[in-house]
Amino acid sequence: MNSLRGVVVGVGNMGRHHARIIAETAGTDLVAVVDPDPVARETTARRYGCAAHEQLATVGMFDFAVVAVPTAHHEAVTLEIFERGASVLIEKPLAPTIEGCLRLATAAEHAGVVLAIGHVERFNQAIHLLRERLQRPRLLQFERLSPRTERTSDSVVMDLMVHDLDLACHLTAEEPLTLDAAGSAVYSRSLDFACAHLVFPSGCVAALIASRITHDKIRRIAVSTDTEFLIADALRQDVAVKRETSVEFPDNAQAWYRQASIVEVPRLGPGIEPLKAQFGAFVDALREEGPNMVPPSEAMLAVRLALDIERRVSQAQWS
Repeated sequence: MNSLRGVVVGVGNMGRHHARIIAETAGTDLVAVVDPDPVARETTARRYGCAAHEQLATVGMFDFAVVAVPTAHHEAVTLEIFERGASVLIEKPLAPTIEGCLRLATAAEHAGVVLAIGHVERFNQAIHLLRERLQRPRLLQFERLSPRTERTSDSVVMDLMVHDLDLACHLTAEEPLTLDAAGSAVYSRSLDFACAHLVFPSGCVAALIASRITHDKIRRIAVSTDTEFLIADALRQDVAVKRETSVEFPDNAQAWYRQASIVEVPRLGPGIEPLKAQFGAFVDALREEGPNMVPPSEAMLAVRLALDIERRVSQAQWS
């Protein structure tokens, strides 16, 4: 089987990890990294023994590229890659506008290449188990909290919450009927924290909070069903399942309330790096050995919801 030649465009925080994974994966060769920052590109190129380029135009032949540039440049960079007949794994979100998403999806179809979007949380084994286990979810609660960062110009909705908007639709297999949101800018010109409330056709409700003004890094999903309460920690990649067995309200004033529950912790084996699992699925799609991991239509839904949240918060602030 011929090795697939790969390029990473943008070797910032995420791009460096993509370069490492391509270099470590059997059947793929990292041939070049592209970045306008000479220190970033030369350092990464030396580490993984590949070429370093300031511009994509000077790179030789390649089969695929990972695009990890700022969101504002996603469309231009990806269209240039499509013109060269190569497939793309692009970091989320797909594009900053719905029009841009549509142009990229259309261009990929016309070029006959794979366009996959890096909603990496889908490849977290805790999320995978959660989706397999879920039956008729009633309430989904998402917490995605991070310390202050200067690494992105995107709002917290496009930077962080977009992950959970995708997961909410992925876990319910539905599109929301209604959406409400609130949020505010604290350190930057864009939103630094946001809360959203989604209602799905099945009646399931999703409550999402994303923040860049906390000290702790938290990635947690709590799900309530008719019979179970599940908590998934995406950082630890584990899931706890709780089932109520009895509830008492004793007459004793010293014990107002007592609840007994069974707690199940499914065994998940050694932690698998989600970014590596995601890349493996992308390679399978390139070799036509598996489906497109996150197709443009699904990534576009997450962008549409994120834009709607930003619009609603903006309108509320000026009303």
